Amino acid sequence: MKNDRKCILLTVIIFLFIGVSQPTFAQSNDKTQIGSASWYGSKYHGRKTSSGERYNKNEMTAAHKTLPFGTMVKVTNPATDQSVILRINDRGPFVGNRIIDVSEAAARKLGMHSAGVAKVKVEVLDKSEVAAATADTKQGAIITQTTANRQQAEELSRKLRAFDKHLPLEIAEEQVNGQKVVLVKAGKFNNRNEAQAFNELLEEEGLAGKVSEA
Repeated sequence: MKNDRKCILLTVIIFLFIGVSQPTFAQSNDKTQIGSASWYGSKYHGRKTSSGERYNKNEMTAAHKTLPFGTMVKVTNPATDQSVILRINDRGPFVGNRIIDVSEAAARKLGMHSAGVAKVKVEVLDKSEVAAATADTKQGAIITQTTANRQQAEELSRKLRAFDKHLPLEIAEEQVNGQKVVLVKAGKFNNRNEAQAFNELLEEEGLAGKVSEA
């Protein structure tokens, strides 16, 4: 009898431990997950992810332990009331009970970059929901900066390349109000949201430009 009681007590303890330690799932929607999120940045920039893609800290991507690669999710930070649409292309996180690792650009948009970790809601989106959520951000985008001459443009390009060696760059000459200017066009972003997130990173280095459609 004592052994039976011990087994029952042990089962209850294990059940309670699992219930407390695992991330919380919304009862009404098995596509919604609530728990801690973290982000990963420069250290992993350019490295291969579990899907085979190169991790780009400036893109709207994320790592999840089980969701299929290519799954689109909406991640919301209730503390800042900010949301982002992310594509799963990596596995993780493998620290504690965290449920998702977002890119550095996504962390900035969510307002969790400084804190490093935040409680978030992760919602799996179907095709119609993805289309609705990204209806205004389908157009590709670039970041453009205007310089007076080619020498300044090349110097700016060197600084941008030092900031991100994978950043696509183009120098172009154009006429503006009858005067020749030299433009530095940076990036090939999927949409304005991605370009704006990256431009915020550039702003911290004094290298921000103007986001425009590609």
